[in-house]
Amino acid sequence: MSPRVGPSGPLSRERIVTAAIEIADEAGLEAMTMKRVAARLGAGAMSLYRHVADKDELIGAMVEQVTGEYAYPDQDGLGWREAMHVLARQDWAAFLAHPWMLTATATVTPPFGTASLAAMEWALTALEEADLPPDAAARVVMTINNYVQGSARVVLGDRQSEVGDDPGRTWQHRLHDVDLGDFPRLSRLIAHPLPAGERDWFIQGLDVILDGVQPRQSP
Repeated sequence: MSPRVGPSGPLSRERIVTAAIEIADEAGLEAMTMKRVAARLGAGAMSLYRHVADKDELIGAMVEQVTGEYAYPDQDGLGWREAMHVLARQDWAAFLAHPWMLTATATVTPPFGTASLAAMEWALTALEEADLPPDAAARVVMTINNYVQGSARVVLGDRQSEVGDDPGRTWQHRLHDVDLGDFPRLSRLIAHPLPAGERDWFIQGLDVILDGVQPRQSP
């Protein structure tokens, strides 16, 4: 049987995944339905199931494709701490470029395809320099991932701030007109606002996490 042909050629898993990512980027993950993907490809909805079993499998393939778009550098001469910065920056870029990834990675079983496994292997390899037990190394990677996801949710969910703005400064601004008479420490904090454009809040937060890794190294 010849493959189903749409306006742009034969239907394939790659074309289906690409179309699904485009829809999710434009309108969110909830808007990405099999019917809508099929319509974009000029195909019948049922024809998609010849290439993906269901929507969950499609979402997993979307996560895998986005993960594969980010190349990790060679680790020669790259310290474990710098490698964790690379890991966090890669995830941060992916979440900001594809906000639906936040929902996809939290609600769908990870695909554990080649790209996802390679990313995890890269991170764990980098942490061997820190001489951590395997479970502690895994915890470091998970904690960084949770930090990146949480930061991305704050930034993407705050329509009043720019992506590069410091959430701490936004928080201070919102408390400026609040009566803090019974909260002296908060009052002192608000009295000394964070300077705009003079620090990278995302990296500073990451460094707080990484500072806690060093003491866990073996003697």
